[in-house]
Amino acid sequence: MKNIFKILLTVIISGALFFSCEEVETNFDALTTEPDAGAPFYVQFIDAAQNLESGVTEEGELIDIETTIAVSLMGLPQSQDIAVSFAVDPSTTIESSMYEMSASNITIPAGETSGSVTFKTITTNMPAGETLKLVLNLDAGDNNSPSENGTKLTYDLTRLAFCPLENGAADLVGAYSGTDGQGDYTSGASITASVNGSDLEFSAGLGVGFIVDFWAETVTSGGNFTMKINGNGTIDIPRQYFFTTDYEGAAYDYEIAGTGKWENCGDKPKIILEYDIYYPGDESGLAKTYNSYLGGIPYLTADLNMQ
Repeated sequence: MKNIFKILLTVIISGALFFSCEEVETNFDALTTEPDAGAPFYVQFIDAAQNLESGVTEEGELIDIETTIAVSLMGLPQSQDIAVSFAVDPSTTIESSMYEMSASNITIPAGETSGSVTFKTITTNMPAGETLKLVLNLDAGDNNSPSENGTKLTYDLTRLAFCPLENGAADLVGAYSGTDGQGDYTSGASITASVNGSDLEFSAGLGVGFIVDFWAETVTSGGNFTMKINGNGTIDIPRQYFFTTDYEGAAYDYEIAGTGKWENCGDKPKIILEYDIYYPGDESGLAKTYNSYLGGIPYLTADLNMQ
């Protein structure tokens, strides 16, 4: 009897070893096998909704919008290339003369799961400051994604509202008026801009209302300062002497520093500055130090239009 039990036990163990060595395909194995030409798949756009804006170099040259139009494959990689067509939707507002694409359809190479074409605006042909739409419909036939969001691409494309200066800072020379200050301490301002070397110089006028109304001091001298006019629409105000004031018979010197921008697309130029007024040697200016009295805004703003 014991010999029979030994024989049965040997048979059972041998069977267990046989089955343990047999290869069983798991779900992971199924997903990582070679491309299957007969496997079902769907195609959809990648990043199908974007807001894009052109740029400008420091020299004032336009920078085109460059991006990709890409699709992805949902399913196993295929053993042959997949050509995916797309068509421009009638709701598109950007004209064909305003952009170019590297191809009229997208290819997903065999064994891969995505493909793309390059899209680039011809920005000089686009209207400044107006947002245009590129709307594309995917056409992969029966392999279209079941989600409509995956088969329609919408790009909002805007040419930066930028009109370059033909003569640099000289185009900004003239008389300006507008507002200056911050919050409850904003007043009218009138200044004159002139060329100083390659920079623009403002005559006395800015900061006076703030110093008088908020700081209770009187400007006795100075007030002029220079700004670097950049070709890309920005302005730099390097830290420099600003003006001297009087308070109860004592003289106090102040400095100015800030940034800004110029606009040249209207009938006449416009200049907007964000700046602060400093005691010499201080890291923080008056507006930043006392911003709680200025609605929490840590700088002064001058919004000026050429007359």
